[in-house]
Amino acid sequence: MFRRSLFYVVFALCVSSTFTLSAATISHAETYTINAVAGWPETSFETQQFITFLTLMQDEADAKYPGELKLNYKGAGEVIHSREQVEALRSGLIEMVFTAGSYYTSVVPEIDTMSLTQLRPWEERAAGLNDYMEKIHNKKANAHYLGRVGSGSLFHMFLNKPVNTIADLDGKKLRSSPTNIPLLKSVGATPISMPPPDVYTAMERGVVDGFILPPATIRDFGLIKPSKYMIFPGFYEPVQFLLVNLDAWKALPKHLQELLDNGAQELAHYAIANITKHNLDEQKDFLKQGMIFTHLSAEETAKFSKMAADALYKVVSKKAPVESKMILEMITKK
Repeated sequence: MFRRSLFYVVFALCVSSTFTLSAATISHAETYTINAVAGWPETSFETQQFITFLTLMQDEADAKYPGELKLNYKGAGEVIHSREQVEALRSGLIEMVFTAGSYYTSVVPEIDTMSLTQLRPWEERAAGLNDYMEKIHNKKANAHYLGRVGSGSLFHMFLNKPVNTIADLDGKKLRSSPTNIPLLKSVGATPISMPPPDVYTAMERGVVDGFILPPATIRDFGLIKPSKYMIFPGFYEPVQFLLVNLDAWKALPKHLQELLDNGAQELAHYAIANITKHNLDEQKDFLKQGMIFTHLSAEETAKFSKMAADALYKVVSKKAPVESKMILEMITKK
């Protein structure tokens, strides 16, 4: 499906006042309506891929099962804040969410363990992870775990001044998501919470010395110019998931469940291949625009990578010791 049609659209789904799975009689067949939202703005790389998915799913449903499925992309954070979308899904306010694990740790705290994955989404499925995550999401989020569909990228530090060792990060003020806070504290840096669109001004005014984001997203926020240095290695995978309200999922006939499940698996292959190429293209352009890539030494890289993994797992294991241990075992290459 995605191999037949690789084009960009958008995956962010807004919300109107009535978001429940509805069934109506049309041509003697029930019509199931799924309203969806995304965790990123419509213009973002991630949401573009999600809308492609919705568009192709709708086309296939129309061809195979005319009138039975209606997929509505409703919007993104402008309708429901990204950190409140899974809660909205749990309550039945919406039926589908495309989101990042870090956006719903308040509901499923062990989801942060997924940032340490060493596997591709299809490898996770083969390892039995999807079945385990299904049980967790059924219980804690009233959600069906349709699967991890991205990203295949890593977070990186982008700074306005060079660093050559881990010790050089001491005292740095970095814009960060909650997932990265334990790591920053462990290296002596100060995590600053702010929306990505505010980072440019914050760097100009010296409020922050840099930020942590995946390379594929910094163009969306106009952050190439102030990012003088990109630090290697990367760390933590910004994992992205597709969830469906459990009641809505159970109401779907089996053939529509299979259509969405097969589509999500294809989306995972498409998204991983797409982000890999996109990151390479972006990094080439970063260099053209004068950004300097700084690689820590082999010894420092090994030390930093271990610090990152240990810092994250220490926090998650305290919140969900049994679940985080099981997930970590499944996502670690044997």
